[in-house]
Amino acid sequence: MSKILDRMHAGEKISIGMVQLTALPGSSTYAGEGLKAMIKAAIDEAKALEKAGFDSIMIQNLGDLPVSHKVSAPQLAWASRIVFEVANSVSIPIGLNFMENDAEAMLALASAAALDFVRLKVFIGVMVTPFGLVEGCAHDANKARNLLNAANIAMFADVHDRTGINLGGRDIDPDIREAIDLGHADGLVLTGKDYDESMRFIGASKKKFPRIPVVLGGSCNEENLAQTLRLADGVIISSALKDTNSAFGKINPEKAKRFMELFKKLG
Repeated sequence: MSKILDRMHAGEKISIGMVQLTALPGSSTYAGEGLKAMIKAAIDEAKALEKAGFDSIMIQNLGDLPVSHKVSAPQLAWASRIVFEVANSVSIPIGLNFMENDAEAMLALASAAALDFVRLKVFIGVMVTPFGLVEGCAHDANKARNLLNAANIAMFADVHDRTGINLGGRDIDPDIREAIDLGHADGLVLTGKDYDESMRFIGASKKKFPRIPVVLGGSCNEENLAQTLRLADGVIISSALKDTNSAFGKINPEKAKRFMELFKKLG
């Protein structure tokens, strides 16, 4: 089973630091950067997070925005090489997210590279995103995981992610239930439009499904970490660790170290 999922079920709080890739070939914004440079940048960030004490990292192709609905062959090929190189450079568990919400591509790469988990940002229902309508991928995700005999890879599902609008206007409660009961999500990533809404979402989930791990997907920082860990089983953090205070900057090792010192104290 997934290492971080096991630890969450055991009552541990988990920190997940983001490694954001620059634009890959086949994406809308690729500008000719070489593969070696991409590999080095990803390894450097992964090692910085591991050295700071993070429990896990998650690799994401943020630089490919704006994205399509499927990962292209060049994207998948280069991302696979980068992920394999990172996996050979750090010893902490690794997760993966493709912004395209392409569950089949994510599970294929994750199984080939022996990753720990994937994040699926539209799992059930339909979301109106900046790039069009995106349909839930629960069917594709479960089918791919079974085909690849990859039950050890945890599926963390977003519900009502802040980067889209839930089509149909349902409250989050029934969608959380369906992500778990019908979609077979192993854990949830919840991120409201702001921090307060995120906490409301997490509280609702823990009240109805106390045994399902829930991770805060955004807006975590040193100031709200104590409050966050009272409810959430883990956090995904990116912007608060960067030299720019945005997801598109570079990791500041001192910020990462300070965050994890506080995390370990509170967790």
